[in-house]
Amino acid sequence: MTPDDDMLRGLIDTLLPGGHGFPAASATGMAGPLAARLNAADAALLGRLHTGLHTQGALPDDAEAWHDAVARLEASEPKLFDEVRKYAYLTYYEQPGVIAAIRALGFRYNDAPLPEGYPAEPFDAAADAPRHARGHWIATEEVQSVDTRQLGLEATP
Repeated sequence: MTPDDDMLRGLIDTLLPGGHGFPAASATGMAGPLAARLNAADAALLGRLHTGLHTQGALPDDAEAWHDAVARLEASEPKLFDEVRKYAYLTYYEQPGVIAAIRALGFRYNDAPLPEGYPAEPFDAAADAPRHARGHWIATEEVQSVDTRQLGLEATP
């Protein structure tokens, strides 16, 4: 076990603690795949994460201290935090135990969208149309072409 393993386990269990039938992130064994994914995305990510978490001192030793450390990281390094969180969530929801937990809730969950793709549910205007006063939408059959020649954007030879 390396310091990076401890760091990742503390971080992912803070972000994804489990509960209600879902496993804690560290119980899924995702720390290794997450480290590989972070390294593939940017070889400096793990080092930046390590530095960001150690800025306040040693790695936390309990869940509450981890929560505080992760909150400080989010405040001080928002871009780094967002990047790491994105990869952590993607990796978590690929884990067999998490997929089983989602399916146990009664959801159809296609964990690998290709070649089947995600099921396309038909658009139901009554249920899916926006209910707020912002913006608007046009039904497909009402879409019309627009003549852009009047904008003078034609390429000149």
